[in-house]
Amino acid sequence: MKNLLLALACLAVAGGSPLWAQKAGNLGAGVILGNPTGVTGKYWMNETYAADAGLGFSTSLSVYGDYLWHGWTVLPQPSEGKLPVYLGLGAQIRTLHELEFGVRTVAGAAYWLPRHPLELFIEIAPVFRLVPGTSVGLDGGVGLRYYFR
Repeated sequence: MKNLLLALACLAVAGGSPLWAQKAGNLGAGVILGNPTGVTGKYWMNETYAADAGLGFSTSLSVYGDYLWHGWTVLPQPSEGKLPVYLGLGAQIRTLHELEFGVRTVAGAAYWLPRHPLELFIEIAPVFRLVPGTSVGLDGGVGLRYYFR
């Protein structure tokens, strides 16, 4: 199933056109492989801030959402494409044996292909669980998102 989702996302990119990402109102959708593995979406509010959300499975169902800040000049930029880093804060709900709620922090890096509306990313996200008891977990993964016109 994971490989099928990844293959479908790659096929969608095959007919890609110039990159429309990081503009207000742009929406991307894709897959993330890791903890949790599932689907992800990202909506750009302007060139610096975006909101992402995901639905995935690991040992339980997980739903999360984050508010993200992107730094476009933190890393040296490649000759083609773009290489931002991002930081964010959000929330996560999990259903393990009982409903869990936590505050999620996220740090990541992405690569934007130069002539395709595709974002490849890697992220790590510590989760500070508050309900039903306090604990700390770690999410993270690699993924891709395709941006629609």
